[in-house]
Amino acid sequence: PTRLPSLVDHDLTRTAELIRSAQGGDTDALNRLIARYYERVRRIVTLRLGPRLRKRLETSDILQETFIAAMRTFDQFEMRDEGAFIHWLSRIAEHQIRDAADYHGAKKRDTGREVSLNFESSSGDLVGIDPEASGLLPVDALSRAEQDSLVDRCLSEMPEEFRELIILRDYEGLSWEDVAEKTGRPSSDAARMKHATAMVNLAKRVRGAGHD
Repeated sequence: PTRLPSLVDHDLTRTAELIRSAQGGDTDALNRLIARYYERVRRIVTLRLGPRLRKRLETSDILQETFIAAMRTFDQFEMRDEGAFIHWLSRIAEHQIRDAADYHGAKKRDTGREVSLNFESSSGDLVGIDPEASGLLPVDALSRAEQDSLVDRCLSEMPEEFRELIILRDYEGLSWEDVAEKTGRPSSDAARMKHATAMVNLAKRVRGAGHD
C-alpha cells in the first residue's frame, strides 16, 4: 500500500518538554526540536512549491527562512493540541513561499554556502543544525527515504485539488473538519470522500512508477 508520512507526534510529552526548555533558553533543546521536525517541514515545503515554483525557488532557501522566522517568534508559540507545532511551522512555510514567489524567486544558493542552518534564537543565542549530522537520514533509513521521495514525487505531479487534500490531512495532520473548511467542502464527510479518491489516484501513480 502507498505509505504516507505520519506527522502525528507519538511522543508529545517529549516534544512539549523540548518546547518548554527551548523557550526557556536551552539551545540544545532547540537544536533537538528542529532536528525532530526538520524532515517533516522539508517535505511539506517541497510539495507546497510544486513543480512550477521549484523551477524558480530553492527548497533549502524556503526551509531555512521558515526556521529563522519561527525562531524569531518562538516565545509566542503555545502548544494547544497534538498538531499545534507542525501546523504552526506549516503556516510559516506558506508565508515564506508566498513572499518568495512574489519577489520572483528566492536567492540562488551560493556555491560556498554551508550545509548547516545557523541563526539566532529568540533569546539571541546562535543556533546551528546540520541535518545530516542529526541522524535524519541514517544509512539504515535510506530505503525508507527513497520510498518517501517516490511518494512525494508522485504527489507533486497530481492535480492541485488532490494534492492539497493529502497535504492537509496526511502531512499536516488536520482534522476532517479543518480540511473541509480549507478546501471549501460542505462537510467533513465530503472532504473524507474526496480524500479517498485522491489516495486511490496517488496509489495508481506510485504503482505506475514501479513501487509496490
